Amino acid sequence: MYPLCWAVVEGETNDSWRWFFAELRKVLDDTDGTSMTFISDEAQAVLNGVANVFPKAEHRDCARHVFAYWHNGFKGDEMKMLFWNVAKAYNKADYENALAQMEKVSPAAVDAFKSYNPECFCRAFVKKDTRCDVIVNNMAETFNGYIINARTKHLIFMLEDIRSALMQRLVLKKQEIEKIRDEICPRVRIKLNKEKALAAECTIIPSTITLFQVSYKLDTVTVDLVNKSCTCGKWDLLGVPCCHACACIFFIHEEPEKYVDACYKTETYLKIYSASIPPCVGERYWPKVDLPIDPPPIKIGPGRPRRNRRKTPHEHPKILGKLTRHGVEMSCSVCKSKEHNKRRCPDKDKGTQIPPQPKRKRGRPRAMVVQHSRDDNGESTQNMHHQQTAEPSTIGRNGRDSHKRKG
Repeated sequence: MYPLCWAVVEGETNDSWRWFFAELRKVLDDTDGTSMTFISDEAQAVLNGVANVFPKAEHRDCARHVFAYWHNGFKGDEMKMLFWNVAKAYNKADYENALAQMEKVSPAAVDAFKSYNPECFCRAFVKKDTRCDVIVNNMAETFNGYIINARTKHLIFMLEDIRSALMQRLVLKKQEIEKIRDEICPRVRIKLNKEKALAAECTIIPSTITLFQVSYKLDTVTVDLVNKSCTCGKWDLLGVPCCHACACIFFIHEEPEKYVDACYKTETYLKIYSASIPPCVGERYWPKVDLPIDPPPIKIGPGRPRRNRRKTPHEHPKILGKLTRHGVEMSCSVCKSKEHNKRRCPDKDKGTQIPPQPKRKRGRPRAMVVQHSRDDNGESTQNMHHQQTAEPSTIGRNGRDSHKRKG
């Protein structure tokens, strides 16, 4: 998440968004948005602004917002899993298979899913050349939480807090990546290692030195190392070699790191964070002018000004970042049925309930001590048991009492 620009406007209107995108276009080399991807929560003002200023840019809808509307009619964990299986499919074959699985459970769910225009939020239909497989706008929500305290302040102090926080963030991110001795970024390294581990399960049939047919489980795909493409679509969209590509790269005795897209290299990361936000002196050192400056007209709405962001219907109203249990399938703790809970279970009085786990006692466990004693023949014996008190043992070496004086 790299912040490019931010602004303060009177409201999220068509004019304000059009002005914001017009200012953004002035500082970017891409004038028509050919190589750009926008993700929003389907706000009409954002849609109009992108369409007017960047007519050739790709605009994706947030899948999480689509799921919130779609899930109202189709509850349960199974439907939730089916939705994300369809949305996260990297190719049309997997997309159709996931839709077929959803149709077996509920044909109405498939019709409702298609009514939300899947081409705008499913990975199988997005552009491949942007190296972006993101289908949710979590980054925007994260940034809103990042500046939540600054948004409650006066306009000038709010902008100063945001500028100071981002100025520090750029330096910290650069210092973190300078400690890395790897040629690719750490999170990309984790993804690549997972794909390299799965490459051992692939069977390779070479067609040329750069074109291969790969069999993985019950699937057969084609890998082209020259175009950095795979039939599964994951390499094309993400820019990190998939398990099929890693197997082919190992076949020609090369390393998959060589085929990772340049945007994930640490060298590129350092170039991105080479720029910095200049510092600014305090208000006391600002130049003073005699020009009369009137503030812009302020439209005060009814009621108390909103401080927190608008929460989703199923988000916890008091605890930040916690969701309610809406949509989660409950099961009876007695008979494990999903039709009722423990209170209405017909078998609750039959003694079939699973006994609860014993609670762990509070405090530290008692230590094991060894006590020496003498038997009838005068030989020393060891008795191992738990110490009953917190006092130290008075038994010394050879079973003698350490409190007694030597004779």
